[in-house]
Amino acid sequence: MIRKTKPEFIAPYLRDASNFSGGNAEEVIIPESSDELVVFLKNETRPVTIAGAGTGLTASRIPSEGVIVSLERLNKIAYEEEGRIQVGPAVTLNELQAFLVSTNWFYPPNPTETWASLGGTLATNASGSRSYKYGVTRNYVEEVELVLVDGRKTILKRGLKINELLKFEDGSQISFPEISYQSPECKNAAGYFVHHEMDWLDLFIGSDGTLGVFTNIVLRLLPCPEDFVSGVLFFEDEHSCWELIPKIKSFKGQKIAPCSLEYFDHNALEKLKSKHQNIPHHSRAALFFEQDVAQLNDYDLVMEDWYVFLNEENIMLDDSWFAQGAKDIQKFHDFRHDIPIIINEENSRAGRVKLGTDMAVPDCHFMAMMKFYQKTLGKNGLDYVMFGHLGDNHLHINLLPNTSQREYAQQVYDLIADQILKWQGTVSAEHGIGKLKKKYFAKMVGPEGLSDLKKIKDCLDPDNRLGAGNIL
Repeated sequence: MIRKTKPEFIAPYLRDASNFSGGNAEEVIIPESSDELVVFLKNETRPVTIAGAGTGLTASRIPSEGVIVSLERLNKIAYEEEGRIQVGPAVTLNELQAFLVSTNWFYPPNPTETWASLGGTLATNASGSRSYKYGVTRNYVEEVELVLVDGRKTILKRGLKINELLKFEDGSQISFPEISYQSPECKNAAGYFVHHEMDWLDLFIGSDGTLGVFTNIVLRLLPCPEDFVSGVLFFEDEHSCWELIPKIKSFKGQKIAPCSLEYFDHNALEKLKSKHQNIPHHSRAALFFEQDVAQLNDYDLVMEDWYVFLNEENIMLDDSWFAQGAKDIQKFHDFRHDIPIIINEENSRAGRVKLGTDMAVPDCHFMAMMKFYQKTLGKNGLDYVMFGHLGDNHLHINLLPNTSQREYAQQVYDLIADQILKWQGTVSAEHGIGKLKKKYFAKMVGPEGLSDLKKIKDCLDPDNRLGAGNIL
């Protein structure tokens, strides 16, 4: 086991992509195995925070006190059996995809930050642009080796329901508490996932490093698609783009069956022109779509279905882009991922702090949400950019205030959050709650919900030592 105690060696673990400041820790512990971690935790009484790769946006890995545990040495990767792969929590998405590239298997979740660790993606239940069809990380986790903060260890497999006892290697066991809280019925990564008759495994996925530590992970894979039909559609007005989404969803996976539906508003397109000069000058919105093709013989048929559909909807086909091969597909993914990069670069140069939303609503409120965003954001000259997962009713709004507008930008953020919650939505559909969104999460679940979730925390970590300051 490696122990780092010098401030200059601890400092890198007190940073992440949230730019949250003020972290503090006495030391960093780096176990070489899960057994080393178990021994350490059984003899530890300080608060413990698990450090992932540092790509998170909610400061979950930055403690205010205690000790940091980094799992960076738990990075093995190996096939377990057909369609399943075993990975250590420190394996990154890039490393997993590189391992799979020469195989016939495919891991669908594709968060924007490809250097995220898989342990971190489980902690936040990460998703990505293909979540419209493939769903979120939770859908692909089959089994984990899990360690509680007191050192108790268990192998937690898919199928063990919360109405059954959770048993540990030392013979102890835990029962799920009697609570009434249920998670919202939309894409959601806010707080603990709770549904009737769910698996115990589902509780720990998305728990922001506050309930247990993943020391080994078994993931389910899918057969690799032969190809993808993809394109970027441009629109002369934003409403035309929004109105296309319910029509695409009405196919219910027949013929038109995208895995990605990604939106870019006018402001996003203006910023993207710095890297993509061929964006049509008159476009006010864009939609990136992608559909997987299981067999190459079906490629032309799938492409034809899209052409027919889009032609019937009077989409500007001459102005739109359609992939002609793997290079174009990668170009379109770069187009999608460039916008947050451009914004972050601009913010850094300007010394500007952005406020970014991560909210989603159920399908029935989709059009009302879009109209509300347009009306609310168009006031008072506040710079903003809106992009993201239109198929999931989950958009990222980046508010970009100058120094004099920061208070107003916070008011706008609060206004948006209040309306989303009136529609039974979530304040975080992808990035988790961590330390930065606790105020909104408390408003989302209410006092009774918080009390119920505290009961779950108390069952597994009664002294509130693991991930202290996150979620609750």
